[in-house]
Amino acid sequence: MMNIVTSLCVDDTTTPESLYPQLLDISASKRRQVYWQCVAVFFATSVRCNPEAGHILYTNDQEVANWEGIDFRQFLNSIGVEIRTLAFETFRPPEHFITEFRNAFYKLDVLRALSQPEAGQYSLLLDSDCVWTRPDPALSRLVQSDVLVLLDAEPESLPDTKIHGLSRRDMGDLYQELDSNYPVAVPLHFGGEIIGGSRERLAEVAEQLSQTWEQIRQTYPTSPPRFRNKRSIFDGDEYMTSFVCNRLSRPWADASPFIRRIWTTYQNTNVRPSDAQLTLWHLPNEKTQGIPVICRRVVKRDSQFWKLPPAALADYLGSYLGVPHPVWRPRRLLTLATKLPRLLLIAKRLLHRPATAT
Repeated sequence: MMNIVTSLCVDDTTTPESLYPQLLDISASKRRQVYWQCVAVFFATSVRCNPEAGHILYTNDQEVANWEGIDFRQFLNSIGVEIRTLAFETFRPPEHFITEFRNAFYKLDVLRALSQPEAGQYSLLLDSDCVWTRPDPALSRLVQSDVLVLLDAEPESLPDTKIHGLSRRDMGDLYQELDSNYPVAVPLHFGGEIIGGSRERLAEVAEQLSQTWEQIRQTYPTSPPRFRNKRSIFDGDEYMTSFVCNRLSRPWADASPFIRRIWTTYQNTNVRPSDAQLTLWHLPNEKTQGIPVICRRVVKRDSQFWKLPPAALADYLGSYLGVPHPVWRPRRLLTLATKLPRLLLIAKRLLHRPATAT
């Protein structure tokens, strides 16, 4: 059986403040609610599409998760989700090494847990701001094969294409500084929103991550290694996982036919009509937009969400989440209207962000 997994990591009082670009105006306490809402929607959509799979949430949050009369832990238990407590410690970046997405590294602790003997044989680990739109036997078969499922996050980029001031060749230059025998001059940029496979394949990645982590900590005790654009290898987990996954010798499969990172409300929206046919949508800027609206529906077991046949889920979800039409559906307009003051504040803060933040 395949386990479908996501994670929820909260900052504690000993953690220095980190920058979360999609949540710039959100306090740490409010951010807890945002992530619990994402988790609820993620698992509700997965349960509708993958009723035979196991569902597991890993979290370091041990507090009561109750907002607006909804006990989120109880809701998850009611739909068959197992909640496992896991400390954030093995891959927690040094305090002076990071400014962005500190809690994203918690996924590496989860990946390590999924590689242990007590974990299930096959796991698919996803970000919590993903939603399932339909059942997909082909994806299930792929995860339960002998390949590692990864996402080429920039499939259309050329070696010298600059994305946020960094090309894949630039990534390769730093990787070769870290490892003089690094086998790839122009590595792929693997997205952090999905990784899947057998326990053995995930263990290969986890072992390489542990070795790389310790090597960097020892070689760079006071200042992290940086790319040409001055971003640190600790500015998000994807630089570290890309370093490891590009040098794995065993086969991997690209998850691009099943999932894409979709920006639905920013000026540079990348929504495509074909996105409506994808199995999974990764929606980073819907955390405070459509996902909370959907959440109010999924936590009610008598809502239309639970009555629809799985084949109708994509259209229902898209009407709230902006796929494939990012703005113009009526329910979407209502959601955006209620968020306008916050969007203006985010725009103001973006103008004053540090040069290394993207």
